[in-house]
Amino acid sequence: MKGILRFVLGAVAAGSLVLLLTALRAQPNVEPEFVGAKVCAGCHATQTEAWSRSHHARSMEAPTTETVLGNFSGADPRFFRRGKDFFIRAEGSVGEEQEFAVAATFGVAPIQQYLLTLPGGRLQAFSTAWDSRPQSEGGQRWFDLYPGERIAPGDPLHWTARAQNWNFMCADCHSTGVVKNYRFETDSYDTRWQEENVSCEACHGPGSRHVERARKGEGAASDRLIVSREEAAGLWGDFDERGIRRWKGDVRKNPSEEICAPCHSRRRPIARARPGEAFLGAFMPELLEPGLYFDDGQIKDEVFEWGSFLQSRMHGAGVTCVDCHEPHGAGLRAEGNALCGQCHSEKAFDRPRHHHHAENSPAARCVACHMPQRAYMQIHIRHDHSFRIPRPSESAKLGAPNACNACHSDKSADWAATKLRDWGATRQAPEEAVSEISRATRLAAAAERPGAGALQSLIPALRSTSPLLRLGALRGLAPYDEALREKLAGPLRDDPVRAIRIEAARLTPFTDHPALEEWRAAERLAEDRPESHLNLGALAAERGETREAEREFERASKLDPNYAPAWLNLADLLRATGRDVEAETPLRKALAAAPTDADAHYSLALWLVRQKRLAEARAQVEAAARLWPTDSRFAELSRLLAR
Repeated sequence: MKGILRFVLGAVAAGSLVLLLTALRAQPNVEPEFVGAKVCAGCHATQTEAWSRSHHARSMEAPTTETVLGNFSGADPRFFRRGKDFFIRAEGSVGEEQEFAVAATFGVAPIQQYLLTLPGGRLQAFSTAWDSRPQSEGGQRWFDLYPGERIAPGDPLHWTARAQNWNFMCADCHSTGVVKNYRFETDSYDTRWQEENVSCEACHGPGSRHVERARKGEGAASDRLIVSREEAAGLWGDFDERGIRRWKGDVRKNPSEEICAPCHSRRRPIARARPGEAFLGAFMPELLEPGLYFDDGQIKDEVFEWGSFLQSRMHGAGVTCVDCHEPHGAGLRAEGNALCGQCHSEKAFDRPRHHHHAENSPAARCVACHMPQRAYMQIHIRHDHSFRIPRPSESAKLGAPNACNACHSDKSADWAATKLRDWGATRQAPEEAVSEISRATRLAAAAERPGAGALQSLIPALRSTSPLLRLGALRGLAPYDEALREKLAGPLRDDPVRAIRIEAARLTPFTDHPALEEWRAAERLAEDRPESHLNLGALAAERGETREAEREFERASKLDPNYAPAWLNLADLLRATGRDVEAETPLRKALAAAPTDADAHYSLALWLVRQKRLAEARAQVEAAARLWPTDSRFAELSRLLAR
């Protein structure tokens, strides 16, 4: 009340009776708080029962005889018990073997990992996991996530390293109401959560206001609880002449996609996320990038479902996550082909004349052809959610897999294409070519071939009503000069979507604008990662803030001395600011950290040339050329030094 009184007294002193009355009548805008799944269960028993059997409910749990599925009997001496506690004997961060207590189980099926505690509040995912499948399926065994590889301490993939850190990599999506609480000064965490697993409020948001209104018998219209209900007027029509139901009515604005996308996509946080808020308001997504997806858009790396689903005709037709997945138990709404039969007539599609395989056989399942699977972590099968039609001739040209040859591995793609033609399949433009995320990816890829032709596609896309197209177009502008980027990207610093504003600010770093601070704030969310300090350092360097740039590069290398880009950028900053003689040390450290990095060798070679140490420079550039034979820079410098 003291704060209000100060304001009121100030208002009276200014002679404003209106402000006085407004202050006295104002109700504090108290944000809702978490109440916990047990409170929700009091009114929502059916939903709680379904949830309790889900993987969400078991995403992370305290280790007990009920929750730990792995064999800790000591049959494998690395995994044993001492009283009620579970232990793993493993190589620590500096190579010594130690005993580590299991702090939590992580996941449940088909893999269960175990989180171990390291100093500084770190929880780390151990890299030997339990295969929780039945023994008849090859399970009930310990297995190494990196078989045949020696992952030594200091390697980014070692279980003690940052790549296996729960606080940054996993916590947001495996627990509810997580606050990371990282302190750079001590390189430590005090991470807290509201509930250890993924419970009701992870998707619906804090429920205190909802509970309060329910107890008073009031409606829930303004309780801020996020629900996944249909908000568009319309209905699914009857089967058409092809045997397909189509949505009839307004464009569907089901919030399930915004609820699911934050944890079912490849993205990075750019703001503190609240359940149900626009995905691009809190996250910067990866598009269909090489290495993550095959060239035709099929899943390659572990990208989860969002990027695939956005490519699909299903998404374009208004289908949402909860049309197929029951949201509380997270199971399917129907089994087998009956699930697809909700919208695709079984009389038309679940017949040999459509799928051309034996009826009721595994090959006759809709998902066998339209949702090909890919294994991650060796045994975790994920289905591609782009629901594409198999096109073996096109996938062969692009070096991508296809559903036909996934089963008929002894046959060629040409054989599969011929079979499809024999069955009467006609070639159509790939359905993913018209999806917004595919178009956004193409716009972003225009950065690789800048010019007048590329600008003809980028400029109108910057004014698109689609946030994804605006995002892709901004990324496509990266190689153009500062003046053009300011002219074209500058207006988007005021875009209503945070991800767009940040991308525009990244392209126009010399202009002071609130969006620039949004970008800085987004990077600070990940201040426990060297990459973020590298980005902040690069921004400061571009703006001529030399001391700040040097400080951020040093922070990055302090967090991870083996992070070569930090050393290389520091060396470049020293060169640009007239301190080139000091650059040898960071260049040598970069090379020590990444001896197989061609750019590290090349950067050192250039420095040696500037110091007129040509023989040493020749050795470094030759090493770079061996590591990356196709890079013309190395061959050119090598020729110059050979004169």
